[in-house]
Amino acid sequence: MNKFLASPIFNYLSLYTMGAIATFSIPPFSILPLVIGIGFGLYRINFQSSLIKIFLSGWFLGFGWFSFGLYWIGSAFFMADTYHVFLMPFAIILLPSLLAVFWGSACVCAKLINRNTNFSILYIIVFLSLFEYLRAQLFTGFPWLMPSMIFASNVYLIQIFSFIGSFSTNIIVLILSILPFIFFSSFRGKNVLSLILLIPIVFLFFSGVLRYFNKSFLKITDQLVTIVQPNIKQKNKWILKNREQHLNNLVELSTKNRDSFNNKNRIIIWPETSFEGSIPSETKLLSNISEKIIKNKNTTLILGLLRTDEKKVFNSLIFLNSKGDIIHNYDKIKLVPFGEYIPFRQYVEPLTNLLPSKDFTSGKLKLNPSIYGFENIITLICYEILFTSEIVSRLSENTNLLINITNDAWFGKTIGPYQHLALAKIKAVEFGLPLARVANTGISAYVSPYGEIIGRIPLDNKGAKTFYFIPALNNTLYKIYGEYIFIVLILILLVINTIYNLFLRINNK
Repeated sequence: MNKFLASPIFNYLSLYTMGAIATFSIPPFSILPLVIGIGFGLYRINFQSSLIKIFLSGWFLGFGWFSFGLYWIGSAFFMADTYHVFLMPFAIILLPSLLAVFWGSACVCAKLINRNTNFSILYIIVFLSLFEYLRAQLFTGFPWLMPSMIFASNVYLIQIFSFIGSFSTNIIVLILSILPFIFFSSFRGKNVLSLILLIPIVFLFFSGVLRYFNKSFLKITDQLVTIVQPNIKQKNKWILKNREQHLNNLVELSTKNRDSFNNKNRIIIWPETSFEGSIPSETKLLSNISEKIIKNKNTTLILGLLRTDEKKVFNSLIFLNSKGDIIHNYDKIKLVPFGEYIPFRQYVEPLTNLLPSKDFTSGKLKLNPSIYGFENIITLICYEILFTSEIVSRLSENTNLLINITNDAWFGKTIGPYQHLALAKIKAVEFGLPLARVANTGISAYVSPYGEIIGRIPLDNKGAKTFYFIPALNNTLYKIYGEYIFIVLILILLVINTIYNLFLRINNK
């Protein structure tokens, strides 16, 4: 038994288990202390000397984190016949395996610059944070399941994102996960080191608490935001004979209590690909929908719909006015790999019959729409809300609202929709913008610039809710300085680790 406990197999199994356990710190479970699982893994990796063992240890820790945190992706294979079910194992194993490479590579890089000392912990945190940043950028990017999202579940902790943003918050979470192991270690000067790391974090936490307690935002009663969640099952969504029923459902929800909203500026928001159909072929249908729903010229309907242009297909949303005219359309720019297009399709021809036959086309950046009373609006479809760059590239001084429409019906009643909402809330806080998030089957929500959910429609429910509009905050620290904060924190940690290693070297002489 002792021989097994000392074996590499046990080491890798324990690291995988710790990575898996740590995922219960993120929404919807939000058992925050369990993030210590990551700290356990990083602490053990610190004492390994073989670069191969270090890579494998980081990989198994990451594989546990990603395989447990992203298992819900497999649900998409049961929700519709777009993909063959037997491809599911490849999706739920291959993606976490590739993402775990970032963690393994980060640990190796940390050890390469510090091979002659026993303390590489802060270097590991630095490189893991840097590789998490790269993970959000490379190969179209996939900034899902970053450690920082554990703070999204608490209205006080989520304020930290307004100061330092998601990538810097990764550093904070990783430090907190490993601090208990440093404190109970045999390192000399560990108490001083722990205080140096902990005091700024405590200050940051108190700043977040004060920010939330001192929050102030107006609710403008003459401007209304209505979110509509039809709860259409994915298997039924594209059946043409069901379209009339789906549309009647959407119209009924959108006209609920309509008479009490007369003479007010109002936007009504439907989810991504709201119904079977596309523009421009459905122009007449859209005019009929407008006639049924919009009885006030100050009302605008925003809905997701496919758009075709010759042989191209776009995942789009449109703004429809009281006359049935399309006054704005937006084509999704950040497409989901393997969901909306097949990367390197020409190299996977043997699998062509098992995959969707046609790719979506990425849209082009255009000016944001502006509606009287709501000013400048940023529209994002599905997981575009995860990408900081997609928001920064569209921000203006008059930006007053984030709208995120999505269709999480693909993922059923799993943890996926909860994670998606948590990530969307983070963006509202980072940029001090209210967020209207509308999902086909949920979770739809209206979120304040402080990340507070003003109201929501639960998962797997249908409904419509109307809210008074909340204007954007003037600014946030992160909105002003962006990733310069991340760079500064990285440099500070590098300096601290270097100084601490000098201290250990001097005391060991």
